[in-house]
Amino acid sequence: MTEKKNECGVKYTLDVLENRWRPRIIFWLGFRPFTIEELHQLLPDLTDVALNKEITSLQNLRIINPIVDEEHKYSLTDDGNDLRNMVVATSVWGRQQIDDSANQVSAQIVEPEKDASMAELIKYNEELDKYM
Repeated sequence: MTEKKNECGVKYTLDVLENRWRPRIIFWLGFRPFTIEELHQLLPDLTDVALNKEITSLQNLRIINPIVDEEHKYSLTDDGNDLRNMVVATSVWGRQQIDDSANQVSAQIVEPEKDASMAELIKYNEELDKYM
């Protein structure tokens, strides 16, 4: 995946997740494929330029597939899905450390339906801000 073979695995992982947006992009793309416009709706505080930069960086890291599908939707690679599982687990752990009442793990990791509308996903995203 990288030429940094002598680097510590934890450091490399932290470098990949270096900013606020990458874990969120990874989370959403693991839920289902999205167009760039849909991702922008889910991440409205992220500018178009910054979103495109993050998508390109994650593609270069082989976390997001380098080619969009025929509907121009992006998706995660197998490695990206593995990383997403870790992101979700660490977000639940972090929330539990912050708030003792957050021990309702099942409520924290339940995802919306795969066919949820963008309006439903945007509303879910507002709740997600508490955990990611």
